[in-house]
Amino acid sequence: MFKIKSLGAAIGLATLILSPVASANLLTNGSFEDSPELTQAGGGWGFFNPTLVSGWGSEDNNIEIWNSGFNGVDAADGKQFAELNAHPETGIAFTLFQDIVTTIGESYNLSFAYRARNGQESFNVSAADLDSQIQNTSTSEWTIYSGMFTAQEELTRLMFTSVDPETETLGNFIDNVSVVAKVPEPGTLALLGLGLAGLGLSRRRRS
Repeated sequence: MFKIKSLGAAIGLATLILSPVASANLLTNGSFEDSPELTQAGGGWGFFNPTLVSGWGSEDNNIEIWNSGFNGVDAADGKQFAELNAHPETGIAFTLFQDIVTTIGESYNLSFAYRARNGQESFNVSAADLDSQIQNTSTSEWTIYSGMFTAQEELTRLMFTSVDPETETLGNFIDNVSVVAKVPEPGTLALLGLGLAGLGLSRRRRS
């Protein structure tokens, strides 16, 4: 019979059980590394039908991806990043989205890096009960966004939508997008450990 002999062992077991699931990025291609070859401006950038960019989609526009260092803009993560306001213009707002398998009622942490191309830009990010407009003004460095949403369906759409400029094809760089299940608080792990330890001690006394 398996027995838990100490509180430390119980908490360690709880951590091993929970951590791998909690820390895994649920998104595919969150840093836009998986794309066709960039062929514009000598490999500096490219624009593609959404079906050609792993994990991502859009409603009516292409997906534009830049190579790190092009026009003096280094990627926040990896060697590539996306420009929300993709080439060419379509006359409507640009979108970039990914559908994620989620558990109803469970909370998730969202993070991503964003940077302006020309300054005074903005975009909207939404997922389940999260709906935020991001003011995007820094052209010299990436800013990290961090938020949380609670899933309302088994499939949750993470959506970026251009606001300013809304329809012009210049602006709103995005990179290093991550969605992970919310990590339990240390107190929750401790309570779980105490429960496991108590169960183990109870079984030990009975034996």
